[in-house]
Amino acid sequence: MFVLIVGHDLERSADLSATLTALGLDWTVKWVGEAAEAQALLEGRGVDVLAVDGGEARGIDVLRRAREKNPTAVRLLLLPPGAEPSAAAIDIAHRHLGLPLQANAMVDAVEGIGELFEVLDNPDLKSKVGAIAQLPPSPESYLAISKALADPNVGAAQVVSMLTKDPALVAKVLRVCNSAFFSGGRPVADLKAAVVRLGLETLRRVVLAAEALSANNGPDAETVRRRAFFASQLAARLLPGPSAEMAATAAMLAELGRLLPGFKDAYGKDGHASYADAGAWLLGLWGLPMPIVEGVAFHLEPTRSRQRGFWIPGAVHVAHALVGSIPFDEAWLDASGLRDKLPEWQRIHQKLADAESA
Repeated sequence: MFVLIVGHDLERSADLSATLTALGLDWTVKWVGEAAEAQALLEGRGVDVLAVDGGEARGIDVLRRAREKNPTAVRLLLLPPGAEPSAAAIDIAHRHLGLPLQANAMVDAVEGIGELFEVLDNPDLKSKVGAIAQLPPSPESYLAISKALADPNVGAAQVVSMLTKDPALVAKVLRVCNSAFFSGGRPVADLKAAVVRLGLETLRRVVLAAEALSANNGPDAETVRRRAFFASQLAARLLPGPSAEMAATAAMLAELGRLLPGFKDAYGKDGHASYADAGAWLLGLWGLPMPIVEGVAFHLEPTRSRQRGFWIPGAVHVAHALVGSIPFDEAWLDASGLRDKLPEWQRIHQKLADAESA
């Protein structure tokens, strides 16, 4: 993997070579200080990952040139402490990392992207998504909440405090929380009440929906959102246990790729990328867990999953087939020995539909 890092004094601040040696990782890393030198390298060879110091005057130009010349390259923006990405940076960069550059953070980001390359090894996908001029921004609040909840000392009060910094997001979350899927007929007036009703895990999923799906404002936007919420709840019931939350999240985001230009009705025929591939690619670039990425990627064709048996891709497939967004994969049902489960799944679907319409 060829990694190009652009910015002054970055090599001295991150002992990346020692970390790569300790982990046995085979990277070729090129450090350059000047944007002009980076531009010349982009003209001359393929780049797998490009990381650019966001404090450099022409850093955004380098990312923009990479999108034109190397659309399959992953574009990382390195931000100084306290800096906010510009609107142009949000459109161009796939993911943001903080400065000073930390070797472990860089390795985590790039290796996660490398795993994404393996799961979705489709040149058509990489080229089309990489060339899109304006990708949806990553769900920063969801990612921040997910990181905070990894700390056992963080509770509802801290999560509410984090969310209240973004009034527009609070409004979106309350709108979702008061929908028929979550309200139970009782209005929710504030985030504290939402936490009490939903619990932190479901609230986190609602935040993700509010951020990731709000970009779709087309004529069928509300239909897509309602289907996403319904499929999300259904997937969690189809796959109980520790994987339920990831199945619910993957089901909610299964149609995210439809928001991207050129993918609304792409079903992956004749080697072309599908909207499921595109959505999964975007989620992987955002840094969501790989089981969620695979659940989205393979929900159209669960036989593509490396995981056998009924797991997240299967639960997402069944949930979306039951809500009517895709047909059942009959061959997969038979090959997996799951056809006998169909009546039970249909009863779960009907019970949930009855509860939502009550």
